[in-house]
Amino acid sequence: MPELSGLDGAMNRRRQALGLNWRQVAEQAGISYETLRAIRKGEQAGGDLTRRGLERALQWETGGFEVAEAGGEPAVLAGPAAPEAPESAAAPPSDPQVEAILTILDGLPARVREEVLRRLGEQLPPGVQQGRKAS
Repeated sequence: MPELSGLDGAMNRRRQALGLNWRQVAEQAGISYETLRAIRKGEQAGGDLTRRGLERALQWETGGFEVAEAGGEPAVLAGPAAPEAPESAAAPPSDPQVEAILTILDGLPARVREEVLRRLGEQLPPGVQQGRKAS
């Protein structure tokens, strides 16, 4: 697996520590998933509002984005904004195969990703499809 850039690596570590997926980070930051992906991959710098939104979503102190961009480890907000999860409530380890597939999906153009997900959805049993649409 390729090594992540300073910014992408710091964001990924923090995202995992918070138990979030990339879509949740984008939603909490108030940006699109595509914008988040472009920032992570270094294709886009992100404006001040975007950077502050990402700091809020990742619960970093103000300026943490720039610290991570420079290769440092951003300071995490203290107090109720960044609760520490108890050991017993820790998220189960993720399945490496699932993570690999999600990484591949993230790298696909939007229309291809939608087609892949549509086709996968067609293969789900009817009860699962209904549950998926309701959520």
